[in-house]
Amino acid sequence: MNEDIAAFVAPLTLLLGGGLLALGALSFIGVDYFDSKLKSRVAFAIGLAFMVATELIFVTSSSSGRYFAGLKTDVTDCELDVETKLPDERTKNHSPVLHDAMVACMERLGYEWNADHNHCKEAKIATNSFCYLPTRPMARAIVRFQTSFE
Repeated sequence: MNEDIAAFVAPLTLLLGGGLLALGALSFIGVDYFDSKLKSRVAFAIGLAFMVATELIFVTSSSSGRYFAGLKTDVTDCELDVETKLPDERTKNHSPVLHDAMVACMERLGYEWNADHNHCKEAKIATNSFCYLPTRPMARAIVRFQTSFE
């Protein structure tokens, strides 16, 4: 999610979700703000859903961590590094040396080449951020989730 939208939506979902969660949770100790136990349980469930949605907003926004935004930055850093080290290869079309050096640089940073994403299938080039996935399981799952909306 775009970090501009996340900055606007997250406080609203936290307030609304936290309020409903608290009011619903109070019914468990006998303090009822709603007409029935069912309404209290529904408020609790909706509040919990808002809190989970807020967490998903944080996970998918680039301001929450490196994940896909960091991957794009790492691709750019590797591109600069590789092209600086191999200036003669830049002028060649589809240089395998440049491609291999780029993939090796990304591997050193903790990514692996993965051409499964549709955007990577469209352009299988080493500078395509959609052609890499982190090797760490949690980061990998988050990047797959983030790129599934692209």
